[in-house]
This record gives sequence, structure tokens and C-alpha cells, in this order.
Amino acid sequence: MKVIILKSENGKITSEKITEGDLAEVVRNTAIEALKEWNELTSDFIIMKDSQEAKLPLPLKPDVYEAVKNFLAGKEKSAAILKIPIFIISYDNIWQEENFQDKRVYVVSYYLNDDLKKELIEYAQGVTSEEKPQDSGEEEEEEEE
Repeated sequence: MKVIILKSENGKITSEKITEGDLAEVVRNTAIEALKEWNELTSDFIIMKDSQEAKLPLPLKPDVYEAVKNFLAGKEKSAAILKIPIFIISYDNIWQEENFQDKRVYVVSYYLNDDLKKELIEYAQGVTSEEKPQDSGEEEEEEEE
């Protein structure tokens, strides 16, 4: 099955690769690459698993069904709902007080189509982006005064 590997640095995708293979094996090989770039004196090395919800229009072709049957989470009238695993390999990150910030990561997941690829790119960029949502509680207090 096709697997996509994205490298995200400071909110930007710096590398994108699509390969054929077993997801677990691709994650392991990508982790080995990340270990070569990791500085153990300044950063943790973490592999996290997340998931992405995706919808594919029905009916599914037999080859598509075979590829995604393990990820089926439900269906709507016109779409199959999937939960696709995503692995984040964080090798350049910092703790700032209580906040954790990834600077550079690899994101590895299955490649199904270009729409899901766009969502995955946005996800990968968001993981390493320094822009975090502002605490809305402070804004509300200012408005009340």
C-alpha cells in the first residue's frame, strides 16, 4: 500500500515522499533517519500515534475496499468513514514552561488520495507551527471591563 512521509519544520513542509510498503516498516525506517538528525542533548525523541478521519465516496471499488477495510469506522449515505493511523516522529522539540513545542517532525501515514494528502499536509504544518490559539478567557475579561 502507498505510504506518505512528510517532513515538517517550523510550520513548513520541507520534504514529501510517497512510497510503497508496510506502514510499520516505513515508520521504523523513518525513525532511523530521524535518529540521525536528533540531538539528544537538546530534545526528546518521541513517536506518537494519532488518527485522521477520512471519507471516501461509496461505492468502494473492490481494490480500494481491500486496501481500507481495516480502517472502516462507519458509513454515511454516500461515503465510507475511515480512521487512518498517523505516526508523528518528533526529534527536535522543546519544553517552554508547561508548553511543548515540536520544531521538526516526520509525519507518516497511508496515502489514499490527494484530498487526504492536503489534510495531512495541513496537519503536519500545524504540528510544528509556533502559532497557537490565544486563550479566549483573557479576551473575554477585557471585553467585560
